[in-house]
Amino acid sequence: MLTQLRSGLTAALVILSSYSACAADKSYHRDDLAEAAIRLEGQIKTDAGPVTKPLAILRHEADAAFARNDQRAGMQSLGQIVAVAPGDAANWLRLARTILQIRPGDARERTTLLERATTAAYIAYQRTSNSGEEADALVILGRSFAERSLWRPALDVMRLSLEQREVADVRAQYEKMRDDHGFRLLDYSVDSDSASPRVCFQFSEELPGKRIDFSPFVSVAGQDKPALSADDKQLCVEGLEHGERYAITMRAGLPSTVKETLAKAADFSVYVRVRSPFVRFTSKAYVLPRTGQRGIPVVSVNTPSVAIKVYRIGDRNLLETVVGENFQRSLSRFELQQLADERGVSVWSGEIKVESPRNAEVTTAFPVDEAIGNLSPGVYVMSAEAAGPKTDNYVDLATQWFIVSDLGITAFSGNDGIHVFVNSLATAAAGVQTDIRLIARNNEVMATRRADASGHALFEPGLARGEGGLSPALLVASDARGDYGFLSLRAPAFDFSDRGVAGRAVPAGLDAFVYTERGVYRTGETVHVTALLRDSLGMAALNVPLTLVVERPDGVEYRRAVVADQGLGGRNLDVSIAPTASTGTWRVRALSDPKRPAIGEASFMVEDYVPDRMEFDLASKATAVAKGKAFEVTVEGRFLQGVGRIQHVADR
Repeated sequence: MLTQLRSGLTAALVILSSYSACAADKSYHRDDLAEAAIRLEGQIKTDAGPVTKPLAILRHEADAAFARNDQRAGMQSLGQIVAVAPGDAANWLRLARTILQIRPGDARERTTLLERATTAAYIAYQRTSNSGEEADALVILGRSFAERSLWRPALDVMRLSLEQREVADVRAQYEKMRDDHGFRLLDYSVDSDSASPRVCFQFSEELPGKRIDFSPFVSVAGQDKPALSADDKQLCVEGLEHGERYAITMRAGLPSTVKETLAKAADFSVYVRVRSPFVRFTSKAYVLPRTGQRGIPVVSVNTPSVAIKVYRIGDRNLLETVVGENFQRSLSRFELQQLADERGVSVWSGEIKVESPRNAEVTTAFPVDEAIGNLSPGVYVMSAEAAGPKTDNYVDLATQWFIVSDLGITAFSGNDGIHVFVNSLATAAAGVQTDIRLIARNNEVMATRRADASGHALFEPGLARGEGGLSPALLVASDARGDYGFLSLRAPAFDFSDRGVAGRAVPAGLDAFVYTERGVYRTGETVHVTALLRDSLGMAALNVPLTLVVERPDGVEYRRAVVADQGLGGRNLDVSIAPTASTGTWRVRALSDPKRPAIGEASFMVEDYVPDRMEFDLASKATAVAKGKAFEVTVEGRFLQGVGRIQHVADR
C-alpha cells in the first residue's frame, strides 16, 4: 500500500511538473485549471480501468458512436483513448468538443460536464505544439466559460485565439460577446449633495492606475481639460457647479486593465441639482467647557431654520446609556422618542433661524446655556434636522451627545487597583475635594472616594477584580459646585503600542526575569542561565523554590531543575548542551508552581556557527633588518566591517 501511495505521489508530481513546464511556454495559464487537469486525468484513468483494446479499435468505436448520435458512448470511448494516450492533445480536444455536445439530465450534471469540458480544452491547449490546435482549444475553452457565464475569462481566451488565427465566425462571436459582456460603461451617478459636486461613471472593469491621463477620452462642453479622478471601476468628473447642466462625452478608446478599450462613444446630458436641505454636527466630542461660551456648532445647507430637540438622561440611567451601543451614535426620530419615553426626558424643543446662502454650508452655534439654563447631572442628547414636514421616522438624524463639565477624568488600572485623577479642563488644576463613585455593571455604587490635594483617588484591588454584574463599569465625578462628569471603564483604553511603548504585561504575582549570558551557543558548550525572582512590588522574593525547565527546539523537555534562592532572589543554573543536541531555538521557562503557567522565560540559539575573527598580514619592503636602524612595516587587518591598513615605522 505504501509503495502504491509513493507511486501515485510521484506520478502526480511528474504530471504537475510537466504542466508547469508547458505553462511556462504558453501565453494563457491558470493555476486552478492546472490543478483541475491533474484531477480530471486521474479520474478518467480510474473510470477507464485496464484498457486492453488497441487505439485503432477505440477510435473506431468512438466514430461509430458518433455516427449513431450516441454522444455519451463516444465520450466513454474517448475517455479510454486519453487514458491510453494522454499526451496526444487532439484526443483531449475531441473529448472537450464531445462533452459540450452532451445534453445534461439536470443542473448538477450540466455543471459537471461544463467543468470537464473546460478542463479538457485547457489540457489540449497546454499539450499541443500546433498553433491551429491551440486556437481551436482556446475557442472551446471560451465557449465553455461562456456557458458558465464566466464572461471575462471567456473574452480573454477568445481574444487569444483570434491573435493566433483569424476566423470570421469566431470574430463574430467575440465581438457580440464583447458588446454584451466586455469592457463597457454601465451607469453614472451625480453627487449633488457634496460641497464640490461631481459626476461619476461606472465601468464593468477596473481602470488603469491614477497615473493614466484620461483627459483625451473625456470631453466636457465649455472646459478645455476637465478635472478627472479614477478609482477602481469608476471615473469621476470633478469641480462642477450646483444648478448647472453639462454635456459630457466618453470617447471610444478609453483604456482598461483587461486589454480592451471602450468600443463606442457615449454622450450624456447631466444636470447637477441644488443641494438638498441638510443638517449635521461638526464632531462627536461630547464634553463642553463649563466656562466661557457653551455653544454647539450646527452646520446647515439650504434651509432657513433648523429644528432642534434636546433630551436629558439622568444620573441613575447613565450606566446603560454610556456602555450601551447607542452612545455617541446617530439616532432616528423613533429611537429618540423611545429615549424620551423610557430613559430620559425632553428638556428643550424648538427651531433656530439660520442664514441660508444657496448651496453653501453655514455654521451656527446653538447656545446651550441660554436654551436649557441650569444643567442637571446626566448626559444630554441633541438632535437637529432641517425644519419642515417629515414622514420617515427611521432615518438617522444628526445627533450630538454632550455634557457640560470642567472635570477631566483619567483612570489607570493595575494590580494595586484603579487610580483616578481629576483635573480642571480649563486650568489643569487638581480637582480637590471631588467625590468619585465607582459604578458596577449592575448599576450598583461599589464605592465612593474623595480626591486628595493632588486630585487623586484610589479604588482598592478587590473592587477592581469584580466579575459579572459586579465588574467595574463607570466612574462618576461630582463636586460641591455642582460640576459633573463621567468616564466609561468599558470603552477601549488608549493604546500606545504602535508608538514603541507597549511594555510588558503586568505580572499578577511573582515575576521572574530569566536570561542567558549569550544569545547563541554551539553544541558541547555550557549555557549559564540566570533568574531573578521578584514580587508584585518589585522586591526580591526570598527563599521561594523556583523550577527551571529547559526545552529543545522540538518542544521536548531537555532538563528540569529546582533551584534554591542564592541570594536576593537570584538563581543560576548551568546547562550543558550535548555534542549531539539538535540545533535551533531552545527555551527556558521559570515555574513557581509546576501546575501553573510560567512566570518568566528566555530563549537562546544552538547553531553550528563560526565566530567572527580578525586576521592580520605583516609586510615590509625591507629585505634585511639592521640593528639600531628603523624600518617600515605594513599591517593589513581583515575583520567583519572591512579591511584596515596601518603603516608603522619600527625600530629594531
